[in-house]
Amino acid sequence: MAGSDWLLHDAMREARREKLTYGLRHIAFNPDEPMTDVQLAEFARRICLEFHADPEHITLVIHQKDGSTHGHLLLPEWQQDHILDSRFSWIRLEKLARLEEIRLGHALVAGRHDRSIAKALRQDGKVHEAELIAALVPAQPADKPRAAYTSQAHRTAERQGLDLPKLKQLVASLWNRSDGLKPFRAALTEHGLTMREGDRKETRPGAHIIESSDGVLVGSFTRLTKVRMAEFRKLLTEEHTQPNEKSKLDIRSTRVPIRITSENDQTGIFSAPDASPAPNRSPKRIRLPRRNKAIDALRRRQMEDVDRPAVVPHTPPKPLYPLILSDEEARICHRIRQAILDQQAILDQRAPEEDWAPLKREEMLTKWRKALTPYQKQLRSSFARYHRAKKEWKQADESRWQRMTGRAGKLEKVCQQLLLKFLEVLRFVVQALLHIVGLRSTPPEPVRSILTEQDRPVLEEFRKQYDAEFSAMADPEKLEPWLQHRFDRLVQARTDRIRQWDKAHQAEKERARQEITRLRSKLAAPKGLRNTMSIAQPKPAMGPSP
Repeated sequence: MAGSDWLLHDAMREARREKLTYGLRHIAFNPDEPMTDVQLAEFARRICLEFHADPEHITLVIHQKDGSTHGHLLLPEWQQDHILDSRFSWIRLEKLARLEEIRLGHALVAGRHDRSIAKALRQDGKVHEAELIAALVPAQPADKPRAAYTSQAHRTAERQGLDLPKLKQLVASLWNRSDGLKPFRAALTEHGLTMREGDRKETRPGAHIIESSDGVLVGSFTRLTKVRMAEFRKLLTEEHTQPNEKSKLDIRSTRVPIRITSENDQTGIFSAPDASPAPNRSPKRIRLPRRNKAIDALRRRQMEDVDRPAVVPHTPPKPLYPLILSDEEARICHRIRQAILDQQAILDQRAPEEDWAPLKREEMLTKWRKALTPYQKQLRSSFARYHRAKKEWKQADESRWQRMTGRAGKLEKVCQQLLLKFLEVLRFVVQALLHIVGLRSTPPEPVRSILTEQDRPVLEEFRKQYDAEFSAMADPEKLEPWLQHRFDRLVQARTDRIRQWDKAHQAEKERARQEITRLRSKLAAPKGLRNTMSIAQPKPAMGPSP
């Protein structure tokens, strides 16, 4: 699409002349969804603008491979008078990719630097795009996405006839279907793959790799299966642990009481026991070391409580009334109970605000301050530029010579233009403040780069209308009371909405309460049937009468 071999050789010669380490920078982009050649070329132009490269001295190649169209952009490192910018290149390339996906309506791809990209876009005034990208950031902090294999390994596998992406999916699916390392190794063997310990045993002990039967590296086990190293080491330990042998019998558990007799003992071991009472001999006491008396007393009380039988109070059995219902009566009772549940659901209803999390003042104010900090810096920077230009204009206006040469008039025009830009930034910052604290439903409109005198009346009117908000953003001492007052109003508004909801549903809940009382009375047994059941119930043999 652009450039040639001669241009690439020329870029390398210039890099050697300028004593640069590298002469060319290669950027490849492969979209998930189809793009036309014109769209790919336009994306390459945006990359040049981002890195301050000359779009007229690039080499752009667009070709198809395996049914997908992708592009290769080659930029000279030496740009005639400066070196190609390389600060935060990966983050800036991801930002360009996300913006291009939003511009073309493609599905957004989560990257490693979405949080930093969203912050940079907010500073540029692209709040809508920043919110879309910030939604990709996970709520819980987790490991950043990482590649299962490098691009160099991908190319090497392709030259050997292997498809690394398909092999990666195969390994992941085999691991998901396996319930341990042993079945997983067997499944790998069926597909011509093996798993062994890696070569870097000193730096990464326990790390295992998966390779083909020809010895071609597929990837690390932990990267391909997304299993943490600590968990994998635990699986290895369980795999190497053999089942214990049959536990040996505890000889103490097999001991039985043994009676030791002497040769002169007239009582045989197998003779009948003597029925005469044994002499009253006190057992020999063994003196134990002195212990705490309080502990001994506590143990004695515990032993007494164990030996003493517990007294269970007598509770008379509840009378059972055999109530026989017909099919029709059972259906009616079921309908009544269902109606009671429906009315109870009405009583259990609450205002939606009551289910919300309670508002915490310090947490909310800290969140607001953090969100407003970049906007405050942007407002102060814009005002500083305007104030500096105004000071230069006033000094030039005091000089007769500068008034005659027209320099004072030029400085006045610059000052008025910077004033318009300051008012536009003020409008953007105030709208951002209202959106952050919940007084504006939509994000602020981006800062306009081109302003005319026709926009001045609208901006001046906006500044007068939101003078309190402007003062709060300009002065940090006034911002804190403003945020405190806004939080109090937010809490009061939630309380008022809950009170209004309760008042609007009070009559409905009262009707539901009366309906429940009426339905429960229908479920009660008839009075005559209750009396008959009480008479027919026999009295218990012991205890008080029911």
